[in-house]
Amino acid sequence: MMEIQYEFVGNGSVEQRRKALPPRVIEMAASPIKSLISEILPAKAKLLRMLLLWMTVLSVAGCAISPFSKPVRNATKTQPSFSEISARPDAYKGRMAMLGGVIVQTSNRPQFTEIEVVQKPLDRSDRPEDVDISAGRFLIRCNRFLDSAVYAKGREVTVAGEIQGKESKPLDQINYNYPIIGCNEIHLWATRPTYTYYPMPYWYDPWWRGWPGYYPYWYPYW
Repeated sequence: MMEIQYEFVGNGSVEQRRKALPPRVIEMAASPIKSLISEILPAKAKLLRMLLLWMTVLSVAGCAISPFSKPVRNATKTQPSFSEISARPDAYKGRMAMLGGVIVQTSNRPQFTEIEVVQKPLDRSDRPEDVDISAGRFLIRCNRFLDSAVYAKGREVTVAGEIQGKESKPLDQINYNYPIIGCNEIHLWATRPTYTYYPMPYWYDPWWRGWPGYYPYWYPYW
C-alpha cells in the first residue's frame, strides 16, 4: 500500500511524493477499524432482527380474527348479499350464508330456538358493524336450546348456516317476509364498552389575565 502526498512547489506545479508504509504500520492502523466494524455489524444485525420481529407481531395483531371455522368462511365467500337473499329467499334454499346483526327477541319453541335479528353489515372479523345501516330483518333457527336471557335484546350476533326459505309474520301493522337461516355456527359477541364523557366545569373570571405568556383576545386594548 502506498501513501501519496501532494505539495506545491515554487512554479505552482504539483509534485507527488510516494512514500511506502511498512505492512506492520498499515495493519496496526487498520486494526481499530476492523474491531469497530466487527462490533457495529452484529449490533445492527440484532437491531434489524428485533425490528422485523416487531413488524411481524404488529401485522399479526392488526389482522382481523374471525370466530368462525375456515370451511364455513370459505363456503360463504361468494354468498349473495342480504338484499338478494331477502328479495328471493326461496331461490337460495340450501345455500350457505353468513349473516349478522342485533337481536330483537329470542323465542324458545318445542323443536327449535328462533332469534329475530336486525341485519347489519359485517366487518373483517365477521362482527356486525356498529352503524345505523340495515337492509332488513331475518330469523335464525337453531335446533337446540339457546337461553333468551343470554341471547337477549340488543346483543350482537353472527350466524352461519343454510338458507331455509322465508316466513311471513306480523311486524307492527304489516306482514313482513323474514328470510330464515339455520345455525351451523353461531357467535354471540361481547357487549361493546361504553364511554362516558364528563365535560369540564366552566366559569368566567373577569379579573383573570390568562396563563403566563398567554395574551387574551382583548390584549392590548384593555
